Amino acid sequence: MSRTDATARTARLLDAALALGVRGGVGALSLQAIAAEAEVSKALLLYHFADKAALLEALVVRAAAQGARRLREASRRGQAMAAWRALLLDPAARGEAALLGALMLEQDIVPARVQGAHQEREAAATALAVAVLGDVALTPRVPDPALGRLLLRQLDGLACAGTSMDGAALDAELDTFALALIGLGR
Repeated sequence: MSRTDATARTARLLDAALALGVRGGVGALSLQAIAAEAEVSKALLLYHFADKAALLEALVVRAAAQGARRLREASRRGQAMAAWRALLLDPAARGEAALLGALMLEQDIVPARVQGAHQEREAAATALAVAVLGDVALTPRVPDPALGRLLLRQLDGLACAGTSMDGAALDAELDTFALALIGLGR
């Protein structure tokens, strides 16, 4: 198998694990279920990942990188506040963030790679929080990273709320947080 084929297959396996995890939570992420979702054998899955812990670690790194990419894209659009709201309303982004939060609690995940992925997400959230304040011509009154951590906690908290929040409740939550964020600017 060529390196390109192996990389594509690994990506396909992680895509399947992500889809399964978003639908069924961490408990749905058995090796057999992931293999079935990817339509491959469990042996092939274990060819690419030494064990479940290695697969979950790769899944966390990938989900965190995708989350960071979405946050960076939102901070680069002309209207960061609207991009932030759209990100929160995106069911795929919320599902992946909820799964990521649950996976971060798993004991079998190697902290070093996960920590780097989480730091990348925090940096992207910081850029978005600063851009949101910039949209209303404010600068942060607190250290930028504190804003990023606050925004990330809000994003992850809403993601973990799942679909239980209706449109009006979600809008109220977003408006409240936006006012709090603006209150941290000058």
